[in-house]
Amino acid sequence: MRSTEKSTEETIDPLSVAVIGGGIMGRGIALALATAGHAVSVVESDTAAADALAERIEAAALATPELSPESRLAALSRVVLAPELEAAVASADLVIEAVPEQLAIKEPIWTRLGQSSSPTAILATNTSALDIDAIAARVPHRERVIGTHWFNPANVIPCVEVVRGAETSQTVVDAVVELLARAGKQPVVVKNSPGFVANRIQFALVREALLCLEEGLATAEDIDAIVSSSFGMRLAVLGPLAHADFGGLGTYRSILDFLTGQLGERFSTPAILDRLVSEGRLGVSTGAGISEYDAVRARELTAYRDSTLRRVLAAVQAEDKPAP
Repeated sequence: MRSTEKSTEETIDPLSVAVIGGGIMGRGIALALATAGHAVSVVESDTAAADALAERIEAAALATPELSPESRLAALSRVVLAPELEAAVASADLVIEAVPEQLAIKEPIWTRLGQSSSPTAILATNTSALDIDAIAARVPHRERVIGTHWFNPANVIPCVEVVRGAETSQTVVDAVVELLARAGKQPVVVKNSPGFVANRIQFALVREALLCLEEGLATAEDIDAIVSSSFGMRLAVLGPLAHADFGGLGTYRSILDFLTGQLGERFSTPAILDRLVSEGRLGVSTGAGISEYDAVRARELTAYRDSTLRRVLAAVQAEDKPAP
């Protein structure tokens, strides 16, 4: 692997990976990268978790039907349990810390990473919400620190938020994006902000779902069914902003205004929505909303949405969901 301390022209292609933490996320990350051909060392300090690590990774691999038996065995052969963090990270091209989501737990790990990792290694933290710069403060080469927010199960869900810190070099960002894309993931670069993008949206949804449950509007099972069989199914196809454009931004603003009056300021209309509506950018129907739509694109997106939704629905209905 080539150094990027002085040059942002070079491209890093990490081949030796150390994953710190063999829990649910660490195991999934390890399997995803091993499946992509990388040699992965997993560091797990908990004895019970370490003893069960190989069995759990093998179980996850067996539950991956797209892997042939040969590919499965090859991937599993690339994952090894490393007893000591210092030895595992010393020669690693890429280190991914995946310990529990508490800064008090992560900080001592990062102090050790700063002392033991190669000065040319990329150091990534799998955090869902924490400040990348606070984590990077523990190491001397902060330009090599980056956030990679994987989603559970990490070996299945394609999206990985790639979080750029204040000092993260562009070369490191590009290298991580390339590595993830080659591993079959969908990397999306986001700014370092509390919760990043995914969890700001996800936890707003979970908060409202919990309030609906608390207020007795429906049972937990029914709330889950409402989401998963309605707009939740649509979100897998186009995402919330595209669907707002399809639904009509004027309609969305009217509903938000009503909800604000009934339920409070947490539903207040963002200024960007007021501006778009005042400019007549109402969505697909007017040819522009949050995004631009000519007649061809609108027609193609509509056809894609409808055909994909039918396939998603057919796939869901083909499976027998376990009873509550």
